[in-house]
Amino acid sequence: MEMTRRAMLHVGALGVGGLSLPDVLRTEASSGARPKSCILIFAWGGPTQHDTLDMKPDAPAEIRGEFKPIATRVPGIQICELLPRLAAQADQFTIVRSVSHKNSNHNPGAYYALTGHAPVSDGPELTPKRSDWPALGAALARVSPVSRPVPPYVLLPIMTNDIGRPTPGQLGGFLGSGLDPLIVHYDPKQASFAGPALTPRTELTPERLDARRALLAGVNAPALGAWGQAVSPQDLDQHQERAWDLVRSTASKQAFDISKELAAVRERYGRNRVGQSVLLARRLIEAGARLVLVNDANDNGGNGRWDTHSNNFTTLRKNLPETDGYLSALLHDLRERGMLDSTLVVWMGEFGRTPTVARAGARDHWPHCYSLLMAGGGIKGGQVYGSSDARAAYPRDNACKPEDIHATIYHALGLPADTMLSDPLGRPLPLYHSKPIEVLF
Repeated sequence: MEMTRRAMLHVGALGVGGLSLPDVLRTEASSGARPKSCILIFAWGGPTQHDTLDMKPDAPAEIRGEFKPIATRVPGIQICELLPRLAAQADQFTIVRSVSHKNSNHNPGAYYALTGHAPVSDGPELTPKRSDWPALGAALARVSPVSRPVPPYVLLPIMTNDIGRPTPGQLGGFLGSGLDPLIVHYDPKQASFAGPALTPRTELTPERLDARRALLAGVNAPALGAWGQAVSPQDLDQHQERAWDLVRSTASKQAFDISKELAAVRERYGRNRVGQSVLLARRLIEAGARLVLVNDANDNGGNGRWDTHSNNFTTLRKNLPETDGYLSALLHDLRERGMLDSTLVVWMGEFGRTPTVARAGARDHWPHCYSLLMAGGGIKGGQVYGSSDARAAYPRDNACKPEDIHATIYHALGLPADTMLSDPLGRPLPLYHSKPIEVLF
């Protein structure tokens, strides 16, 4: 029976979530010293600014909500009482309280937040397209490729969607399938989690893998990538070799083997899906990955985790202690390992929540003003940038947009302001679409 190259990739079982490892490695090239990296934690659904990082204790009850602020390590900066461990490390991070845009639906808001480019519409039906601006991790992998056998851009533990509609802004966009993330659809809170995609099944002995490798080398039919684009045989030959290297790489397998961590460390991050994913992200960055996107989302990827249309305070009584655990543990570990200066940490959502608490304790979508947290990568700790009005409804000073945040991230990662990308027609496009917020450094 004749076997196509595409079928051979499936037989080889070298992919995760429809993305083959050769695609992940397609644009990777040798480089010198390791550039800076980023862990982006995306609080899917839109966390409320009032009950996290921009509390309004003097506002009426229907605005200030049920929680009280607590003092942090930095005089004059207060955050929610459910974030005590984070408060003790306030000198390590910056809070931005004046991010604003106009996209009030999840998928458009997420696309804007994750790419720094405004979406073509604010409709909830917005889904990924190959013409999209690339995800932050994809752009970083393009302009700052890795030299080690580790995927440059990893997404875990799940891709997000808006009630079944895949969220744009997580993939390679016009850069192609080779810059899509390695998507790890596994639950790393298991004690035995060790990156199944990089661990061949027991029946796939080295001899069988070598036989498959030899068979693949003889298959010359054109292949299709994950999104249906043709992939040249030459590219497949080159990057299939790198894929085999990755599968056989001890470094990659060890990076995914979270069981190597001490039990006490795993407890600090929290024995929950997101906490263990953040710990795994730290291991991957340590191994050489450029960007790890951790989606703090429900197990099914749909809305609900931070989308508090009802039971806002009940939901946050679960979410915030978990966030306090994994963020404080991550900052502690990066600092102790001497990695904080070279690793940018960003915690954000796609927008904030309404100033007024409505029915059933609800705070609804509100993109006009929200907060995020940044640390490491040269960001100066112990400061607040921007402020909101008395209701945390609109920026009062130093308003900024997602493109400003992305320019700041690029700057933190050491990417020059004149960095260019190329679209499918080879036309140069500037990576920066705004200026970085220089005072943060």
